[in-house]
Amino acid sequence: MAPPLAAADARAADGSGPRAVTEGAPDPSPGQRALDEARATGHRVEVVQERSETEQVFANPSGTFTAEQTAQPQRVRQADGSWQPVDAGLVRRQDGSIGPRSAVVDMSFSGGGTDQPLIRMAKGDTSLALRWPGKLPEPRLNGTTAEYAEVMPGVDLKVDATVTGYSYALVVKTAEAAKNPELRRIELATDTKGLSLTTDSSGLHALDGKGAKVFSGPPARMWDSSGRPAPAAPGAAPATTPAPGDKVATMAMSVQKGAVTVVPDQALLTGPGTRYPVYIDPPTDDMTQVEWLYVSSSSPDTSFLKDERQGRGVGYCSYAQTGEGLAVCSRDSYVDRMYFKFSTSGWKGRKIRKATFSAEETFSFSCTPTWVDLALVDEKKIGKDTTWNNKPVDGDLMVDRKVAYGRGDQCPSARVEFYDNPAEKNENLTPTVVKKAATGEPIAFSLTASDEKDPYSWKRFRGSDAKLSIEYNTPPAKPTDERTSNPATGCERGSGRPWIRTGTPTMLVKGTDDDHQNLKATFRVWNALPEKPMVFEGTDGYHAQGDFRSTIAQGKLQHGQAYKWHAGTTDGIDDSTEWSDYCEFGVDTEAPATKPAVTSRDFPAEQEGKKAGQPGSFTFSANGVRDSAYGNDIAYYEWAIGDDEPANRAVPSRTGGDATVDITPTTFGPNVLYARSVDRAGNRGPLTTYVFKAVRPCPDELTDGCSAATYHLDQVASGTSPDSSGKNRSLGVTGATSVAGRKAASRPDDKALRFNGTSDYAKATSPVDTRQAFTVSAWVRPTGVDHNGTVLSQSGEHVFGPALYYSTTFQRWVFGRMAADKAASTTDDLKRAMAVSERPARLNEWTHLTGTYDPQARKIQLYVNGVMEGEASFDAVIDARQGLELGRSRWNDQWDNFFAGDVDDVRVHAGRLSDRDIAYLATP
Repeated sequence: MAPPLAAADARAADGSGPRAVTEGAPDPSPGQRALDEARATGHRVEVVQERSETEQVFANPSGTFTAEQTAQPQRVRQADGSWQPVDAGLVRRQDGSIGPRSAVVDMSFSGGGTDQPLIRMAKGDTSLALRWPGKLPEPRLNGTTAEYAEVMPGVDLKVDATVTGYSYALVVKTAEAAKNPELRRIELATDTKGLSLTTDSSGLHALDGKGAKVFSGPPARMWDSSGRPAPAAPGAAPATTPAPGDKVATMAMSVQKGAVTVVPDQALLTGPGTRYPVYIDPPTDDMTQVEWLYVSSSSPDTSFLKDERQGRGVGYCSYAQTGEGLAVCSRDSYVDRMYFKFSTSGWKGRKIRKATFSAEETFSFSCTPTWVDLALVDEKKIGKDTTWNNKPVDGDLMVDRKVAYGRGDQCPSARVEFYDNPAEKNENLTPTVVKKAATGEPIAFSLTASDEKDPYSWKRFRGSDAKLSIEYNTPPAKPTDERTSNPATGCERGSGRPWIRTGTPTMLVKGTDDDHQNLKATFRVWNALPEKPMVFEGTDGYHAQGDFRSTIAQGKLQHGQAYKWHAGTTDGIDDSTEWSDYCEFGVDTEAPATKPAVTSRDFPAEQEGKKAGQPGSFTFSANGVRDSAYGNDIAYYEWAIGDDEPANRAVPSRTGGDATVDITPTTFGPNVLYARSVDRAGNRGPLTTYVFKAVRPCPDELTDGCSAATYHLDQVASGTSPDSSGKNRSLGVTGATSVAGRKAASRPDDKALRFNGTSDYAKATSPVDTRQAFTVSAWVRPTGVDHNGTVLSQSGEHVFGPALYYSTTFQRWVFGRMAADKAASTTDDLKRAMAVSERPARLNEWTHLTGTYDPQARKIQLYVNGVMEGEASFDAVIDARQGLELGRSRWNDQWDNFFAGDVDDVRVHAGRLSDRDIAYLATP
């Protein structure tokens, strides 16, 4: 019969135990609200959001917090987020199974019959079930125990629930029953999901796919009834653990595919000295990180893990009569001790002011107080295999208390608190907890009688709700994300320090506090030279964690000086663990006083140069700029054609040097180039204007011969329509039919192409480089608008470059272009700029559409019937020269967006036409 299993880490399953507070709480945070209420009422207030199965956090009126961690889960989180006290009492469920009312492990027991497993446990997406080899009777429920009577002749099966697992045992009631051959080898079938079973010297384990323990149980054991419980034992549950004096044996255990087998010790089961009943199987080990247990000299090889139902205690239990006539133990004398192990991982970083261990004393042999010691022990030696024979050696004494509670009305039970007494220098519980919490190590204690030979020392303490608590405050963390605004800079030092153009910059840091208390930040500024004094101190707060800022007062900073600053925070109790890193900046409030000089051989000032649409070289120079502190500190030049707020940059190879860039004027005739110098701090100098003339690239831009391609579409022969520009880019027509054109009423030979919206298209070689300035235009008459329809596009390998199209999303005309020539898994990857018309497209009416691209302004514009109605700016362009398309476009490696309607007079120009020319083309 397999040993029972329990959750391998019930506390960690939903974050119970000490833990760090999650950052990013709302303003005000739950912790701060609790502090405010505690200060207002004078009573501590729980921070409910920090509640877990084993821990509660309280805000104190003093401004500190108290975290109380219990040795065993006390509550269970429900599906709706509420908490319910643990209750291992068994109830019948709607599906006929049996289960505890409220436990931290999802478990159920058989309600009888063969359909349900004897025991089932689940955690997350994993589960384990153990099946009894036969039909089970309907169990009788007795508190936390389900009793299945006579599963074999003279043998009962008892399953006992705990809040973290279960224990179960076969109760062999007589010597005759022990002779049953079925008890020589007991096999339980197993059903697992996401788990594999394994055994080792420490017991049976259910491992997940990563090898982590999900459920675990100790070695299989059996014991008889040679010992008898002490008179004071409160209702011992016989199926739990051996009583003092019981004979105990470990059973062989193995795992096969689909089964777990144990082999009872026949010498103990049927031996002449065996006292019945005999119990086959051990209690569960729930494997939580917070542990407690008893050890007893009466059962030196037994671990009484989290089991207070056998009357275990601390001190000397004497089989004797005292002078007062008080009986201590009914049989034999022995010594018991208790051990506790707590996790401090969630307390790391907290500034602990006081630590307290407490436990309820439920029984005292006498109302005469005796000393009880709390000592530090090696936490590595506390676990499911800790027994009297391998118990850890007591280390430093933490605290001792002289107490007596739990002897009826004479001295009722009470919680005993162990904390440092300042008058006793040898008590050091708080310093020890502080040391452990600093590294997040577990901490373990022994609870023992000071005099283990004194029968009056015998006591019982309740382990399940024993607590280790700390009063603490978490100092704010070191401020981070140091920066300035007005202007925006990062945090740099030395030669990389930024330059700012104001004497009143704003410093910012991010302040955080794990307790989510309101913080105050202090900012300090010095001259960057170490011997210089502090020049400014400012504060911000108290307010919720996040950004803190301080603006340096006017007159504190001087032009030509470098400064350093840092910030620290406080929650009113403790300062931040560290000040922020130092950040530096230089102050430059002096703008360049001189206009830059501009020269160009390709486009000389006030003279005709190269043609519009052709690139030319322009050089910008500082023109004698001298800053009073920094000399020639020009970092770059800003320029633009036709815009007196230039944004394009020409960057020299060194500070103050000349910068040369290629600029392509898109319009012929006079062009005005605006330029100004900008220093390292972003101070802008005065504008200069440089006027030059770009030669008309063609005598008349609107003639067919001056275009890159022109298709009147009046002639279609053998699937081809000629290019009237003379550039020999004939249009291949597929499917589209020739119909009456826009001017057919006055000119009968005027034709247009009609596209069916599903498969018709026309194609020619690419007439323009889409990275340079260009203009495309066409007359269109849509006949269907139930899907996107492309009038004209020039394609890349995967997507279109520019395209004129109808959009069902906007129900308007769009001139768009893609930012990258690539296929994409989602449409979010297909970034594009879109210039959208102001008015909806008109069905069955001729409309003139024009799209332009200006590479200097990085802008596309859409004209409808000669009027500019939409524009869009962007940074990235693609070289789309895979062909000119009419009636369709390339989209994510497919041809799509077929146009439904008529198209006439298509023109493509290398260069941007003027607004006047565009209006002329749109003349009805």
